[in-house]
Amino acid sequence: MNNEQRIAQHRRLAESYRNAYLRQGVQDGQEYTDDNGHEAWKFAPDAIYTSPYFTGEEVILMSEAVVDTAKAATMEAKAYSLVFPDWKPTSFKYWPAENGVVWKTRWQGTTVDGTTMGFYSYSFLETNEDGEITRWETHVNDEYTPFLQVAIGASGPFHGTTAYIDALHRCLDKAGVSL
Repeated sequence: MNNEQRIAQHRRLAESYRNAYLRQGVQDGQEYTDDNGHEAWKFAPDAIYTSPYFTGEEVILMSEAVVDTAKAATMEAKAYSLVFPDWKPTSFKYWPAENGVVWKTRWQGTTVDGTTMGFYSYSFLETNEDGEITRWETHVNDEYTPFLQVAIGASGPFHGTTAYIDALHRCLDKAGVSL
């Protein structure tokens, strides 16, 4: 890919992520697809994921993840939506470049009793020359801990490769929700 094609691919990565959550389709298993319905997210064989909040100091090799990205996103969106039925992005800004894309999302939802809570998340994706994701990194602001406590009854920072997924499983199991 030339630089123009890579920037266009990075724009598709960000927009497919944003659009899937805006439609609230992720909780029903919708993946990150472009406007033509093509899968926009492709991971390189050696792609990694890291996040101080979700994995601590652990780096996850995506090919060895316990749960694939789409299923993990569905679990998360479904769990959050149990308490915050309208949970979705209220703002989304992104900055594509030749080597990847960065975005900032304001997530927000309102409980059935009228309490509105939200948080910011920040994602950094780096790609290789073929536009495949090689590194995905996420960060959240300090509003996330109280939001997560209300949403799933647990909060981090989580450590290791399964602690956050296990917390989502507990929340969904307690609500009798299966995937």
